[in-house]
Amino acid sequence: MEKRSIKINAVCSLIQSVCAIIFPLITFPYISRIFGVEQLGKYNYAKNFVEIFAVIAILGIPTYGQREGAKVRDDKEKINELMSQLFSLSMLANLITLIALFAATFLVAAFRTYALLIAIFSITIPMTTIGMSWLFVVYEDYNFSTLIGIGFNLLSVIAMLALVKNPNDIYIYALITVIASCGSNMIKFLYGRRYCSIRLVRCLDFRKHMGPVLLMFSVYISVMIYNRTDTALLGIMASDYHVGIYSVSTKVYNLVKSCLLALSNVLQTRAVLLAAKEDRRSSDLFLSKSLNMMMTFVVPCTVGMAFMHEDIILFISGKAYEEAGTSMIILSVSLFFALFSTMHSSCILIPHRREKTTLNGAMIGAIENLILNFFFIPVWKENGAAFTTLIAEITVFLIYHKVTKKYYTHINGIKTFVQCVVGSLGIIAVLFFLQNMKANIIVKILIKTGLSAVVYFILQIVFKNEIVIELIRGMTKNKKV
Repeated sequence: MEKRSIKINAVCSLIQSVCAIIFPLITFPYISRIFGVEQLGKYNYAKNFVEIFAVIAILGIPTYGQREGAKVRDDKEKINELMSQLFSLSMLANLITLIALFAATFLVAAFRTYALLIAIFSITIPMTTIGMSWLFVVYEDYNFSTLIGIGFNLLSVIAMLALVKNPNDIYIYALITVIASCGSNMIKFLYGRRYCSIRLVRCLDFRKHMGPVLLMFSVYISVMIYNRTDTALLGIMASDYHVGIYSVSTKVYNLVKSCLLALSNVLQTRAVLLAAKEDRRSSDLFLSKSLNMMMTFVVPCTVGMAFMHEDIILFISGKAYEEAGTSMIILSVSLFFALFSTMHSSCILIPHRREKTTLNGAMIGAIENLILNFFFIPVWKENGAAFTTLIAEITVFLIYHKVTKKYYTHINGIKTFVQCVVGSLGIIAVLFFLQNMKANIIVKILIKTGLSAVVYFILQIVFKNEIVIELIRGMTKNKKV
């Protein structure tokens, strides 16, 4: 099979992630003002409740499918069998999960209030399987899913502006967000047939697949505990108001995180192939360069999110949500550890079949986060939820790093980190200089982010950050051609 360019894939994946970010950035300021804090809290509570079941429904199939599919993608018969087995297993899990979801909704009085919202969000469960995003990762094909995703996001923005006018339209908005995230999945399923023939099979090889799938699933469950239950516990131990405040912080945190993780998703398949070949030298160089690249972009994003929290909150939700500032600063620090934990897991531990290490780290972080929530949420509310997330992410990162460091030397890692810190000091200086700037909030954000980015990358060039210099050389060569 022809090897696809990582640079092109990275650009496509980044575009896809940016589009996924643009849709909420356009809609969230509009929606938060129309719905208000409590109605928005209700929306997010129902959404998070369904997402807990959604994680259960996918088991560990996407990660398992990406790793095993990358190994057999050039063998038509094996890839057909593997993907059909995983698709059938996933649909069976979807059916069981949906039954459990609706049983919980109608048997527990506290959940019946959110019944209609839960029903709408439940559509995402089977549609995620039908989209089979892991198949496109296996074949390193991001072009089609990027284009089709852009189209559905544009349609969804138009629909929101046309149909959502008052707080009672919360159900219409929920349906629109579902269409935005899953509307293209049926088309992607049909398009995926160019790579392999996918069908429902009766005879599932549980013995072969269930072991590693359940191991991956356990990791997902552990991660879900400290990614989702903080919101659920906040709703129980505080109120919908605090859930609404916290939703602003987590919205920004997850948007930035998903954008930067686009790079990790692109790198995973190539990391699996190098691990399978046991080419230690090439793998070391690839992983070192990949982690340095991640660091080059993560550090300034962390600093920017922390020092621009007031402008960001004012833009996306208004003054009513200004209390979200502290939790956003805490989560901006958590962003650094979360991204590198995920990258260590997806690009090093899982390709080298160290899923148990991934599970152990995630479980320790989840238990730690869950216990700490009971102490900090009653006292600090949304800030307590953010703080426990930070502690959990640091713990998981340290556990993963202890094991992964033997698989690569992280060439120029310390040097790159120092260069990023110096560049980030330039960002802080720019934001301090512009702190009393009088302008429209959108103009302020554009000027601050634009000037900060220029100063940051100039400093990277001055201090010879190899990642930035290589990217500039690549862009210059493309222009000459």
